[in-house]
Amino acid sequence: MTLDDQVPLHVPPLHLFGEGGLTYAIDAESPNWIATGARGEEILRLLIRGQEKGSPESVSSLAARYASTRSCEPSVAWMHVHDFVGELARARMVSAHPVRISPYPGRSALLYPQGLRELWIQINNACNLTCAHCLVSSGPGGAPGLEPEALRKLVVRAAALGVERFYLTGGEPFLRRDIFDLADRITGTLDAELVILTNATVFAGAVRKGLDGLDRRRVKLQISIDGARAETNDRIRGPGTFDGALDGARLLSDLGFEVSLTTVTTRSNLAELSEIPALVRRVGARSQHLMWSHRRGRALEGADGFFPDTESLLQAVTRVIDQARAEGTSLDNLEAVRRRVDGVPGTKYDLGNAGWDSLCVYVDGTVYPSAALAGDPRVVCGDVRRQDLAEILETSEVVGRLREATVAAKPGLAEDPFRVLTGGGDLEHAWSFSGDFLGEDPYYPISVALARRVMTDLGSERCGRLGPLAADRPRVYHAMGAGSVACGTADGTLADQPVLTTHSNCVLSFDVDRPRARVREYYGDAAEIPKPELCCRLAYSADLLSHIPREVIDRFYGCGSPVGLAQPASGETMVDLGCGAGIDVFLAARLVGPSGRAIGIDMTDRMLAVASENRPKVAAALGYDVVDFREGFLEKVPVESASVDLVTSNCVINLSPDKPAVFAEAHRILKESGRVVLSDIVSETRVPARLKTNPQLWGECIVGALTQDEFLAELERAGFYGLQLLSKTFWRTVEGMPFYSATVRGYKRSPTATGQTAEHRAIYLGPAKAFVDDDGALFPRNEPRPVSAEVAARLSREPYRGSFQVIAPGANAAAACCSPDPDKSCC
Repeated sequence: MTLDDQVPLHVPPLHLFGEGGLTYAIDAESPNWIATGARGEEILRLLIRGQEKGSPESVSSLAARYASTRSCEPSVAWMHVHDFVGELARARMVSAHPVRISPYPGRSALLYPQGLRELWIQINNACNLTCAHCLVSSGPGGAPGLEPEALRKLVVRAAALGVERFYLTGGEPFLRRDIFDLADRITGTLDAELVILTNATVFAGAVRKGLDGLDRRRVKLQISIDGARAETNDRIRGPGTFDGALDGARLLSDLGFEVSLTTVTTRSNLAELSEIPALVRRVGARSQHLMWSHRRGRALEGADGFFPDTESLLQAVTRVIDQARAEGTSLDNLEAVRRRVDGVPGTKYDLGNAGWDSLCVYVDGTVYPSAALAGDPRVVCGDVRRQDLAEILETSEVVGRLREATVAAKPGLAEDPFRVLTGGGDLEHAWSFSGDFLGEDPYYPISVALARRVMTDLGSERCGRLGPLAADRPRVYHAMGAGSVACGTADGTLADQPVLTTHSNCVLSFDVDRPRARVREYYGDAAEIPKPELCCRLAYSADLLSHIPREVIDRFYGCGSPVGLAQPASGETMVDLGCGAGIDVFLAARLVGPSGRAIGIDMTDRMLAVASENRPKVAAALGYDVVDFREGFLEKVPVESASVDLVTSNCVINLSPDKPAVFAEAHRILKESGRVVLSDIVSETRVPARLKTNPQLWGECIVGALTQDEFLAELERAGFYGLQLLSKTFWRTVEGMPFYSATVRGYKRSPTATGQTAEHRAIYLGPAKAFVDDDGALFPRNEPRPVSAEVAARLSREPYRGSFQVIAPGANAAAACCSPDPDKSCC
């Protein structure tokens, strides 16, 4: 959207709510949302009122109102409003054209699934335990399940229909002797993922030996415990099961598996759910998962006092979230909601995936919509002993009903602004409590509360990151999807579809780190075997590279020459983010000399190994060693605050799943007036979500790119001023979209000191008619303007040095030098 001062501005219907001093605006129909502050809310309400009255506001009219209510200079008001409207436009919350809303017709009208994406298999009903809430009443002597050959044929057929993730449940799956053969077929032959739900108490003998052969990358395990203490858990699951499950979890974690501890929420364990994050950390598990109780199975035998009320459960979940954060662990339920709420704007979530692109094969071959509904005769979809899975999908009346079901037809949700962010409730819980797929989900308020929690956490977190230039002006603190990554997530492969579904509450997120894992794997391989296609022509001259070993040069995967453009001075400390094999660090070491320091940060251990191996060779060539390589993420740089003069990065920021955090970290570690010089790939228009799911293009530094406008705006939000585009060259075209290599420079600014008087004067020397600084202050050419000592000092340094004549208090303005070169005396 091109911002013209007079163009009428239109916003979609917005639902506003406030929390923690911030305002959240939701476009419920898209869906989309932003977080802002009091000044942003003021402008939003003016836009809404103007539209309601039939006289939409423009940047010009908003600036006039803002100048009046805030008692500020017109140039300052214009800059504040112009920048905020620009942020709204980037967040797709304002348009130059009227916003026309069409009623949502339901998911099947926009999309209809082909085949399956996941398959649950209850491979037995035999279990060594007899849990009090078991949905399928499994226990010792339970059904052994389908024959091994039948299971092998089933998974092969499912893979042919598109299944990319299998779930094995029971009973206790590890009581099946053929489970390891089946797992090998799924993860090896079929190249699919496998999640196994287990009580983890049978890991001895042949089972323990078999665990060693499982694929750590593709096999994940969810372990059940029903409390944080043995007495609580063992009343439900049996004597000794608590200690046995934790021992099993610790064993799996030690073996390198990704593990989640899951707990069915009941009245008896609500009070101690918040103690489980400490157990998660203690046994080395990846996360905690809370499973809402279904009204079926053995739980009905003791229904009185078993099911917690929603308000008490919500309070318990809130305590778990807070404690998980304190322990440094994660809650799957929250992470799954985060991926939706902070996902691709405009993507609607409509009910669950049961019967949509997911089915469950029960222990006897009967097919049900999901594992939670297995064994319920009312929702039988077919039987794999007599029917092909494709036939079941095509002919099942139950599957047909589920695929036609939609949140658009669900009673009571038409005015709910969260309905297509949350999916409108869980199909399985609605069925188990009401017998109607579109009935009331008693746990839906928790979904809404978690969505609000994600929004408010992101809003306050991003507000806290904003640099000093954002402190006193309207800002979009966070926009939906800013910093999120589609690559590699469970929903990422469908990222360009208009409608997605939520996942069964039985198993949630195992995908939190996958974007980083993709990058580590891709660049780890590039460390061992150079990938010429990753880089552009090397931008450094041969004499600058003379001290650097060939194996480092061959692993140059940059897109610019930030060190050459930054020109580190002797004695400076420089940090290179995403240093790879270390070429830019080694270049900087030569320039900063023996009194300086050059530090490289990277998350890829194989790249760091190449860099470290070549460090002694570079030191020998230079005659000194000032290089330091550190392992770490760009979003959390292992460098002291305010300790470096220069931060560089060469074609790496686009790989980050949280780019605002990278810019904030660069600001944190720089000294006052320190500078960033960043080379990266930028796009002309926003990269579509369907390209963001391509791991090859992510690794090639393409589809994680920001637009040039977004890149500069995020730097400014982080607290950088004097931003300048130093170079921009064409990189390549992908599906008709041009990408460019750009290098940007900016300078750190700390919060403005309060109470400063404007005792200095500054004269802008031209050549433009006037100059507007990053605060919106206007400096007409050759006219002295009063400024504070802080502003005077800033105008005397780079990048403004030579453009201003600064006059100290009491000095004669007539003595101002007429030359823009401060080193020349001409008066």
